[in-house]
Amino acid sequence: MNPLPGDLFARRLRKERERLGVSQAELARRMAELFGTNVDSTAITRIELQTRSVRLDEAVIAATALGIPLGTLLSDDYARENEAEIQKQLAELALAEQEWEKLRQKIHRITRTIQLLSAEREAFRSHARDVDPETAGDYELDPATKAAVDARLDPVRDKPAAEIADPDA
Repeated sequence: MNPLPGDLFARRLRKERERLGVSQAELARRMAELFGTNVDSTAITRIELQTRSVRLDEAVIAATALGIPLGTLLSDDYARENEAEIQKQLAELALAEQEWEKLRQKIHRITRTIQLLSAEREAFRSHARDVDPETAGDYELDPATKAAVDARLDPVRDKPAAEIADPDA
Protein backbone atom coordinates (compact mmCIF):
# COMPACT_ATOMS: atom_id res chain seq x y z
CA MET A 1 0.00 0.00 0.00
CA ASN A 2 1.31 3.43 -0.95
CA PRO A 3 1.84 5.84 1.92
CA LEU A 4 -0.37 8.90 2.17
CA PRO A 5 1.23 12.13 0.97
CA GLY A 6 1.26 13.57 4.51
CA ASP A 7 3.05 10.47 5.83
CA LEU A 8 5.55 10.55 3.00
CA PHE A 9 6.12 14.29 3.57
CA ALA A 10 6.77 13.74 7.30
CA ARG A 11 9.34 10.97 6.68
CA ARG A 12 11.05 12.87 3.86
CA LEU A 13 11.12 16.12 5.87
CA ARG A 14 12.99 14.38 8.68
CA LYS A 15 15.40 12.58 6.31
CA GLU A 16 16.23 15.70 4.32
CA ARG A 17 16.54 17.87 7.42
CA GLU A 18 18.93 15.36 9.02
CA ARG A 19 20.83 14.85 5.76
CA LEU A 20 21.40 18.61 5.60
CA GLY A 21 22.38 18.75 9.28
CA VAL A 22 19.58 21.12 10.22
CA SER A 23 18.01 20.80 13.67
CA GLN A 24 14.25 21.06 14.20
CA ALA A 25 14.79 24.35 16.04
CA GLU A 26 16.88 25.73 13.16
CA LEU A 27 14.27 24.66 10.61
CA ALA A 28 11.55 26.33 12.69
CA ARG A 29 13.65 29.51 12.89
CA ARG A 30 14.23 29.55 9.12
CA MET A 31 10.54 28.90 8.44
CA ALA A 32 9.50 31.67 10.83
CA GLU A 33 11.83 34.06 9.05
CA LEU A 34 10.40 33.13 5.63
CA PHE A 35 6.81 32.85 6.90
CA GLY A 36 6.87 36.13 8.75
CA THR A 37 5.24 34.50 11.75
CA ASN A 38 6.28 32.37 14.72
CA VAL A 39 6.91 28.68 13.99
CA ASP A 40 7.54 26.57 17.07
CA SER A 41 10.07 23.75 16.86
CA THR A 42 7.53 21.44 18.51
CA ALA A 43 5.38 21.89 15.39
CA ILE A 44 8.25 20.40 13.34
CA THR A 45 8.55 17.56 15.85
CA ARG A 46 4.81 16.79 15.69
CA ILE A 47 4.80 16.94 11.85
CA GLU A 48 7.75 14.53 11.67
CA LEU A 49 6.12 12.20 14.22
CA GLN A 50 2.94 12.39 12.16
CA THR A 51 0.90 13.54 15.15
CA ARG A 52 0.09 16.80 13.38
CA SER A 53 -0.80 17.36 9.74
CA VAL A 54 1.24 19.78 7.74
CA ARG A 55 -0.50 22.69 6.06
CA LEU A 56 0.27 23.38 2.41
CA ASP A 57 1.88 26.76 3.15
CA GLU A 58 4.06 25.11 5.84
CA ALA A 59 5.14 22.42 3.38
CA VAL A 60 6.17 25.02 0.80
CA ILE A 61 8.02 27.12 3.39
CA ALA A 62 9.76 24.04 4.90
CA ALA A 63 11.07 23.01 1.47
CA THR A 64 12.22 26.58 0.80
CA ALA A 65 13.89 26.79 4.22
CA LEU A 66 15.80 23.58 3.46
CA GLY A 67 16.69 24.78 -0.03
CA ILE A 68 15.09 21.79 -1.77
CA PRO A 69 12.16 21.47 -4.18
CA LEU A 70 8.78 20.69 -2.58
CA GLY A 71 8.52 17.65 -4.88
CA THR A 72 11.50 16.11 -3.08
CA LEU A 73 9.44 16.03 0.12
CA LEU A 74 6.43 14.53 -1.64
CA SER A 75 8.06 11.99 -3.92
CA ASP A 76 9.07 8.46 -3.21
CA ASP A 77 11.50 8.63 -6.17
CA TYR A 78 14.14 9.52 -3.65
CA ALA A 79 14.15 5.89 -2.51
CA ARG A 80 15.06 4.71 -6.02
CA GLU A 81 17.69 7.42 -6.39
CA ASN A 82 19.00 6.54 -2.95
CA GLU A 83 19.17 2.85 -3.89
CA ALA A 84 21.16 3.68 -7.04
CA GLU A 85 23.59 5.75 -4.98
CA ILE A 86 23.90 2.94 -2.44
CA GLN A 87 24.74 0.47 -5.22
CA LYS A 88 27.31 2.88 -6.65
CA GLN A 89 28.91 3.36 -3.25
CA LEU A 90 28.93 -0.41 -2.60
CA ALA A 91 30.75 -0.97 -5.90
CA GLU A 92 33.27 1.72 -5.00
CA LEU A 93 33.70 0.16 -1.56
CA ALA A 94 34.36 -3.26 -3.11
CA LEU A 95 37.09 -1.77 -5.32
CA ALA A 96 38.63 0.04 -2.36
CA GLU A 97 38.62 -3.18 -0.34
CA GLN A 98 40.40 -5.02 -3.19
CA GLU A 99 43.03 -2.28 -3.36
CA TRP A 100 43.40 -2.38 0.41
CA GLU A 101 43.86 -6.17 0.35
CA LYS A 102 46.58 -5.86 -2.31
CA LEU A 103 48.35 -3.22 -0.23
CA ARG A 104 47.95 -5.31 2.93
CA GLN A 105 49.59 -8.27 1.16
CA LYS A 106 52.39 -6.05 -0.14
CA ILE A 107 52.97 -4.69 3.37
CA HIS A 108 53.07 -8.27 4.69
CA ARG A 109 55.64 -9.29 2.05
CA ILE A 110 57.83 -6.26 2.74
CA THR A 111 57.59 -6.77 6.50
CA ARG A 112 58.53 -10.44 6.15
CA THR A 113 61.50 -9.55 3.93
CA ILE A 114 62.67 -6.96 6.46
CA GLN A 115 62.38 -9.54 9.24
CA LEU A 116 64.41 -12.09 7.28
CA LEU A 117 67.09 -9.58 6.34
CA SER A 118 67.26 -8.30 9.91
CA ALA A 119 67.70 -11.86 11.19
CA GLU A 120 70.48 -12.48 8.65
CA ARG A 121 72.17 -9.20 9.61
CA GLU A 122 71.98 -10.13 13.29
CA ALA A 123 73.39 -13.59 12.57
CA PHE A 124 76.26 -12.01 10.62
CA ARG A 125 76.94 -9.49 13.41
CA SER A 126 76.87 -12.28 15.99
CA HIS A 127 79.31 -14.32 13.91
CA ALA A 128 81.54 -11.26 13.42
CA ARG A 129 81.67 -10.74 17.20
CA ASP A 130 82.73 -14.35 17.69
CA VAL A 131 85.61 -14.20 15.17
CA ASP A 132 88.97 -13.54 16.74
CA PRO A 133 90.71 -10.80 14.70
CA GLU A 134 94.07 -12.46 15.34
CA THR A 135 92.97 -15.67 13.64
CA ALA A 136 90.47 -14.19 11.20
CA GLY A 137 92.87 -14.66 8.30
CA ASP A 138 93.06 -18.35 9.06
CA TYR A 139 89.34 -18.86 8.58
CA GLU A 140 88.56 -21.62 6.13
CA LEU A 141 85.31 -22.27 4.28
CA ASP A 142 83.71 -25.64 4.66
CA PRO A 143 84.94 -27.95 1.85
CA ALA A 144 81.65 -27.96 -0.14
CA THR A 145 81.39 -24.16 -0.15
CA LYS A 146 85.09 -23.80 -1.01
CA ALA A 147 84.69 -26.19 -3.97
CA ALA A 148 81.64 -24.27 -5.22
CA VAL A 149 83.46 -20.91 -5.00
CA ASP A 150 86.57 -22.32 -6.70
CA ALA A 151 84.49 -23.80 -9.51
CA ARG A 152 82.96 -20.40 -10.21
CA LEU A 153 86.29 -18.61 -9.97
CA ASP A 154 88.41 -21.00 -12.09
CA PRO A 155 87.35 -19.54 -15.47
CA VAL A 156 88.03 -16.02 -14.20
CA ARG A 157 91.44 -16.70 -12.60
CA ASP A 158 93.20 -17.33 -15.92
CA LYS A 159 91.95 -14.13 -17.62
CA PRO A 160 93.87 -10.87 -17.63
CA ALA A 161 92.46 -8.16 -15.34
CA ALA A 162 91.57 -5.91 -18.31
CA GLU A 163 89.42 -8.65 -19.83
CA ILE A 164 87.61 -9.28 -16.53
CA ALA A 165 86.86 -5.58 -16.21
CA ASP A 166 85.54 -5.41 -19.81
CA PRO A 167 84.22 -8.84 -20.89
CA ASP A 168 83.43 -7.58 -24.43
CA ALA A 169 87.11 -6.77 -25.06
